[in-house]
Parts: sequence; structure tokens; C-alpha cells
Amino acid sequence: MKKLILLLIIVNLISLFSCKKDEDMSQTQLLCNGPWILSASVINPAFFFEDIGAITDYYAILPTCLRDDLWIFYENGDYSLEEGATKCDPGDPKIFDRGTWASSLDFTTISLTSAIYFSTTEYDILELTEQTLKIERIIYDTLNNSYTYTQTFNHQ
Repeated sequence: MKKLILLLIIVNLISLFSCKKDEDMSQTQLLCNGPWILSASVINPAFFFEDIGAITDYYAILPTCLRDDLWIFYENGDYSLEEGATKCDPGDPKIFDRGTWASSLDFTTISLTSAIYFSTTEYDILELTEQTLKIERIIYDTLNNSYTYTQTFNHQ
């Protein structure tokens, strides 16, 4: 019986100290803990594309060469968007966007300011864990109809 209790104590101690939980890492560390790769992309309400009709699952129509691109955030406030394993055009540069990122103090929003396209895009952060980054923003069509564009990323 004593051996069983001792074994349970040892197992609990090992599991307690061997797992690094999300709350042990800062939000910046979670964001900057390696490259992110797109795993889902949804538009609501459905967006109408002339050649394929109305869709909500934008990820389903993305070519592989866009699905495998990497979003990389650095703790110094820089970011880069890089080609993944496949390129849409072999001549495309490895880094197709770079710039700076900034978050709100409570890490509910993030802004990406592109040094290449000279624009800033703001996203709401819906989820940020060691494995998942989920962001969304409002986009508009040419008639000024609004759509919620949600992207989910996983660590590569």
C-alpha cells in the first residue's frame, strides 16, 4: 500500500512539473512561439464568387500553395509572412510580406503594419493558446456589405 501511495505521489509530481501550461507563457510568448499555418478560414455570411457561387468555407477553395504559408511573429514586434513548402509561382520571394505587429494591452486585438504594402490590418484575437491562434476581422465588398472573416492557425 505504501508503495502504491509513493508511486502515485511520484507520478503526480512528474506530471505537475513536466507540463508547461498556456498560463505559464505570456501572450507574446504564445504568439511568437514558432510559425503559424492556416487550418481554417471562414466568411460569414456566405460570400458570392462569380465562378463558384456563395461560400462560407474559404479554406476549401484556397490552393495548397496558399494554405501552407507561414505567419511568423517575433518578440521584437516584427512579423513575416512566408511561403510554405509549395509556391504558387516558383519565382515568388520566400518572404511575401513583413512589417510590425502590435497588440492591445489585454491582447484582444492585433494590428499588422506591412512594410511592403504600406497598410495596417487589425484583427480581433478570439483564441490564443500554444496550439491555436484564431483571429477575425470585418471585410467589405464593393457594395459595402460587411462580412466576418475568421482565420484559424495551428503551429507548424
